Amino acid sequence: MSNLRRSLIASLAFAALVGSANSQAGAQDPRMPVRLDARSAAAINAVIDSAKAQGLPAKPLEDRMMEGIAKGADGARIVASVRTLYADMVIVRSVLGAVASTDELKAAAMAMQAGISPVELGKIKKSRSFLGSLALPFTVTADLVSRGVPVGTAVNAVKSLVGAGAKDKELNDFQRNVKDDIQQGAPPAAAAETRAKGATSTGKPEKEKEKPDSQQEQIKL
Repeated sequence: MSNLRRSLIASLAFAALVGSANSQAGAQDPRMPVRLDARSAAAINAVIDSAKAQGLPAKPLEDRMMEGIAKGADGARIVASVRTLYADMVIVRSVLGAVASTDELKAAAMAMQAGISPVELGKIKKSRSFLGSLALPFTVTADLVSRGVPVGTAVNAVKSLVGAGAKDKELNDFQRNVKDDIQQGAPPAAAAETRAKGATSTGKPEKEKEKPDSQQEQIKL
């Protein structure tokens, strides 16, 4: 865990204790689900309020809370998970900039939790050849890493696709193909590298063939 993330989480823990002390005798906060204890609710409220104060979206944090509740996690684990997501969102926003969308921040934070550093995420951003969303590229990168593809290989593969102007369909096809190759026994790194090369070269041979064919037609005419 980075020093910045530790500092953010520690600050939130202190804010949560203060908020909890002030609301111990009060009713359950109406923003919080009834299945969350008052102390945990106060802690999560502190995180959400901090996020809003910094212009960060609250929805990913609320979604993380609800996910924890749905899985039956105890309050302490849910609070810790929400704090970690918040800390990662702060970090990735510094990499992606203030214009980053909610989906991009959430996907980038999830990628960090998969083991991809902010520096690597920044490389994917810089490779972008158009102003489309980075949410899917980050999600695909995290998925590759979760399947055993080394971080560097996964980042380079997605960078090559994004740099070539790959749209969502190409990225989804690439992700699915790598998954299938790995399930069939291919080494994760080799699967990602091979599929990335194939995806970035798709269409070039066909375009080169079209030229002589059209020239031949003109000659015949």
